[in-house]
Amino acid sequence: MRLANRIGLITGGGSGIGEACAKTYAREGAGVVVVDRNMEGARRVVGEIRAAFGRAEAFEANIGVPEQVEAMIGFALDKFGRLDLLHNNAIYSVMGVRAADIDLKGWQRTLDVSLTAYWYASRAAINTAMLKQGGGVILNTASVSGIAGDYLQCAYNVAKAGVVNLSRVIAIEYARKGIRCNAICPGPILTPGIRGIGRNPDKWLRQVAEGIPMGRLGDPQEVANVALFLASDEASFVTGTTVVVDGGLNAHSGMAYAPGRGPDW
Repeated sequence: MRLANRIGLITGGGSGIGEACAKTYAREGAGVVVVDRNMEGARRVVGEIRAAFGRAEAFEANIGVPEQVEAMIGFALDKFGRLDLLHNNAIYSVMGVRAADIDLKGWQRTLDVSLTAYWYASRAAINTAMLKQGGGVILNTASVSGIAGDYLQCAYNVAKAGVVNLSRVIAIEYARKGIRCNAICPGPILTPGIRGIGRNPDKWLRQVAEGIPMGRLGDPQEVANVALFLASDEASFVTGTTVVVDGGLNAHSGMAYAPGRGPDW
């Protein structure tokens, strides 16, 4: 088991990518704290981990509130006595409007949850656990939207770009303290959240899939597999990097196919 005797905490662990990562960490031997605003989802994931003879605890938190971020880190330490892996994964974003039409409240909440909370949770984990233990791993779920622009997703783009560079800075500042930090940039992944976007989700998802060179959306487990590698000792010399998991989306320039050429030629 690649994470035997380690303790991890993941935010947004009650569904989607977070759920897949939590179950994968537990399967590989880690005790896991599953944090989510939706306790029904968090408890379900914990129950399924325990049914598979894993160790897990659920914790309810709105990570946009600093006191609740502190509480979730304290909960992990109270329950397990240490924290080896912090995976910042939960998000909120206002979408569907142009940059100049975003209201200040939506902008601030997006940055509070999807960027500031990542820094604050990392700060708490580093100061209360990882420096004292002599090391640890921080993973941040960013996005391909953090390395390129999208229409009508300005706040999300800015938050995820911040997550990418936050990961680099933490990595270089704490590299000699035994703390590694990396960002994962998923492309479109088939999660409950993405299924509910737009007035006609099925049509929109087909259009999204068509724009991905592999011709499909990713599965949450495909992101979890990368996260497991980065969390494990197999990645012991990997820090400050950004791993893209997007079916080739970011590799494409965005130009239309040349006449007579296409994905099946």
